Amino acid sequence: METSSRKNNLLKNLVFKNHSIFTFLLVSVFLIVSLIGIINHEMWRDELQAWMIARDSSSLRELFNNLKDEGHPGLWHTCLYIITRFTHNPTAMQFFHLLVATLVIYIFVEYSPFNKLQKLLFTFGYFPFFEYSIISRNYNLGVLFLFLFCKIFITRHHSYLLLSILLSLMLNTNVYVMILGSSLAITLYFEYILNRSQNSFYTGTKKDIVFSIIIFILGLILALSQLLRVSTVSVTAPVDNNQVITHFHLIINSIKKIADTISLISNSYIPIPQIVNYHFWNSNIFVTIPKISLLFSITLLFLAICIFIRKPVVLFLYLIGNFGILSFTYIKFWGQLRHHGHLFILFIVCLWLCNYYNNFENNFHLFKKINIFLVSQKDNFITSILIIHFLAGCFAFSMDLAYPFSASKDVANFINKNNLNNALIVGSRDYTVSPLAALLDKKIYYPESDTFGSFIVWSQRKTLESQQVFEKVNKIAMLTKNNILLVLNSPVDAKRQDLKISQLSNFNKSIVADEQYYLYLVQEKPFGIQSEPIQ
Repeated sequence: METSSRKNNLLKNLVFKNHSIFTFLLVSVFLIVSLIGIINHEMWRDELQAWMIARDSSSLRELFNNLKDEGHPGLWHTCLYIITRFTHNPTAMQFFHLLVATLVIYIFVEYSPFNKLQKLLFTFGYFPFFEYSIISRNYNLGVLFLFLFCKIFITRHHSYLLLSILLSLMLNTNVYVMILGSSLAITLYFEYILNRSQNSFYTGTKKDIVFSIIIFILGLILALSQLLRVSTVSVTAPVDNNQVITHFHLIINSIKKIADTISLISNSYIPIPQIVNYHFWNSNIFVTIPKISLLFSITLLFLAICIFIRKPVVLFLYLIGNFGILSFTYIKFWGQLRHHGHLFILFIVCLWLCNYYNNFENNFHLFKKINIFLVSQKDNFITSILIIHFLAGCFAFSMDLAYPFSASKDVANFINKNNLNNALIVGSRDYTVSPLAALLDKKIYYPESDTFGSFIVWSQRKTLESQQVFEKVNKIAMLTKNNILLVLNSPVDAKRQDLKISQLSNFNKSIVADEQYYLYLVQEKPFGIQSEPIQ
């Protein structure tokens, strides 16, 4: 008997040791490869917009005031604000983001219930390896809180306090994790009501529940107080005298938009980019075949529901989480693949939480049979999806190594190398040229807002035609009497008799299609001299 016990203990220690070695190796490889990725990644405007808002805010109060047009709560920007008190080099943001990404992978590999192959595939999948790792945004901070929530979910029987803190942090990360955090909070309440007759379900105190609710509500108020300030433009629909036709078209368009919205499920679960050129980012082959995309989405939704059907709490979370994200997409903001990726993250979270529940016996024999079959094939189903994510992640990572993600870094290096940093820089369109303000650590004149600035204040800008841009350039040239370095994201399409425009260089290869740049030296011409052709 004693020998058998020793063998069991030895076996447990061996399994634990192998698991620890696997975790260490996988996380280490992820860290090293991702470090290579961020060193070779050229940050684009959205990454640097957040950095500049944090860098150029003199106080936390000013920081949150500057966020009024961003559409994001301020937790990520607050982290960057602290970093920018020590350095103005945006590379620091990348290293901080790499730390967050590595923590996400460590928690997933160490604590999630998936097998080793699935952990490997997920680690180097499209979202955790590229979209939420190499590109420094606030999304992976939200995934970190989601995975921490999954890790300590088992403690809910004794206390909701830690869970409520994580939920409050989720609410202040970004809108999509805010929706998922709210869904998790509602699910906790749903589970509590479902099991309140069982004295053994919750052993904590009422004080714990009260404090947990207060923490969540305070986090919600803080997040909403920031999001509700976002500037919006109301559009009044044109009045059509033929009301029958108008209503018919509205119904048809609504149905089409609903179908397109549901199709985003397959885009998130099966992120196969278009590989015909290097502008692969934010693309998916299913976009070109919407009917197939819709069919895949409905199928994936049905399969997921059948997997969760005997875990009612998890099914509840899955349904309201999907409904929340898809409703926000339909009503407010369509978004890109990085936003839709939260649908897939929700699926992973639900699979993780399934591990905490026993099967619920029901009288729906058909669903039960389907559930038993799908659960038996669940590992194959999950692995197949993760293989696609792995291939997409490796492709995106390799493309980012081979091509500039944004040409802004090359332009900044060109300006520094040719001693043009002291020149007056005019940039248009403003939001595409704004990365230079971060990389050069100087303000740029933006014709769209008629001011010198760094980050874009969306409520203060307006779209200008090329001719209007040059009128403002001419005005600046007359006021300063200095040469101007004009940076555009498209070639000059206007000739001016009052300005001498000489092309210096162009940088027309980048993964982000509109962050290609054309550099011109602009000089005021003496009155009466005809314009020379652009060289």
